[in-house]
Amino acid sequence: MRHVVSSVTVALGLLGATVAPAGVALAGPAAAPVQAAAPKKKCTVEDKRLRELSGLVATSNGYLVINDGTDIPSHKRVFYLDTKCEVSKEVRYSGDGPLDTEDLALSRDRKTLWIADTGDNITSKTRRERVAVWNMPVGGGKQPVLHRLAYPEKKPHDAEALLIGDDGKPLIITKEISGKSEIFTPTDALKASGDTEAVPMSKVGEVTLPKTTTDNKLGATGRLLVTGAARSPDGTKVVLRTYADAFEFDVAGGDIVGALTTVKPRVTPLTDPFGEAISYTPDGKSFVTVSDGGQLAPEDPIDILGYVPSTKGVEALPAAGEVAKPPAEKSWVEGLTLDEITYLIAAVGALGALLVGAGIFGILRSRRRPAPATDRADGPDGDGPPMNGFDDGRAEGGPPAGGPRGGVYGGPAGGGYGPGPVNGAPGRPASGGVYGGGRPAEGGRPQGGVYGGGGGRPQGGGVYGGAPQGGGVYGGGRAEPPRRDSDYRDPREGRRNGYDDGRGQYGQVPGGREYRGDRY
Repeated sequence: MRHVVSSVTVALGLLGATVAPAGVALAGPAAAPVQAAAPKKKCTVEDKRLRELSGLVATSNGYLVINDGTDIPSHKRVFYLDTKCEVSKEVRYSGDGPLDTEDLALSRDRKTLWIADTGDNITSKTRRERVAVWNMPVGGGKQPVLHRLAYPEKKPHDAEALLIGDDGKPLIITKEISGKSEIFTPTDALKASGDTEAVPMSKVGEVTLPKTTTDNKLGATGRLLVTGAARSPDGTKVVLRTYADAFEFDVAGGDIVGALTTVKPRVTPLTDPFGEAISYTPDGKSFVTVSDGGQLAPEDPIDILGYVPSTKGVEALPAAGEVAKPPAEKSWVEGLTLDEITYLIAAVGALGALLVGAGIFGILRSRRRPAPATDRADGPDGDGPPMNGFDDGRAEGGPPAGGPRGGVYGGPAGGGYGPGPVNGAPGRPASGGVYGGGRPAEGGRPQGGVYGGGGGRPQGGGVYGGAPQGGGVYGGGRAEPPRRDSDYRDPREGRRNGYDDGRGQYGQVPGGREYRGDRY
């Protein structure tokens, strides 16, 4: 699998690590995550070319390892390590070498090394129509030989685990997010050449691993994905591993497929930070594992670790049967690793960016729309100059004051807040505009405006002045003599203080009274 792990795997791992625990909390108490027992460190791989190890075989004098898929020629080799994890030998491939190497396996007689060139990330733009296996003498006396294979109907699969049966044929186990891995094997003898037609494979079984709660970087998803396999030196056991656990099956009569599909496995929790390889030691008594460091920090060590295999199944795992704290006491966020929090923050940031973009798009779109045609009170609109931010009482685009239509804030016939002529017919106005009475229509007498207006007929007094019987709010009665120093209006003066001279607008009103700032 190139570049360690596909983005989909990481995303699903994060989903399993965040959403799944939240769902469990809502449903009730759940099994507590299992922490694996500390393994024994065998050695640390220091060579910088070996930061993405995905295949491992233990030998009597060290280890054989391969990198995950790479395009760097110096990394595309079979490496021999001594017991201190130092490179003692390298073997190159023929031609352009493999495309995406994932696992190593030994033949039943342990004389032949097999290499699985079967990686095929589900996020790849072009999926592989055929995969391959390579084989070579375990001692490295010859270069690896290529054998091309194809899945049924050339349907692509990502596979990271390889076993070799007693018949010498490879068994390829796929890496499935569903947790149900498929087993494929060639239907004919392998062809040894550089670019021959791929030998077809057939599906011979499925593996469904028991569910565990072992802690790992990918959470629930990491406990489902098969990332490596190995067979014991005596051939009586096989082991599959995930990012979390090792599952060991007993093999009867060399029937590996029967063991994987029917036997209940023993489960050994693992502690690899991002483990993708596993092997038996030459004596068959232990497992050894190693991590692919592509998802680790540069300073994190690449250790080969040793484990004593468990003798019990999943039901006997440490902390089995214990329950996590109830939701009120423990939040699912507490279980997130730093990488998971980073992915979560990135996802929230992306969502926020989308929302901001949508908002900006909406604003720009609304600005491009033409403004609705409305009567404006703050600028020229063809109906005369505004007065102090208000209309001049004439209709927009209509006849001058005194005509059939009134202005927004005034006019003889229905201003913004004043009624117009009855049935649209011209005549005497029923009332003035909001901020001033209009001129009379057809000789009619002006009516009182809200803040003034001319002396009107008996029914039409303005708010601040009006007719004798219908005085305004602050009008009525007989008029008093005007004060000379009015703050608002001397009726003998023209416009002043920004108001009209319509007599009655804070001034002397026929039949009304005068308004002053300190009294009514």
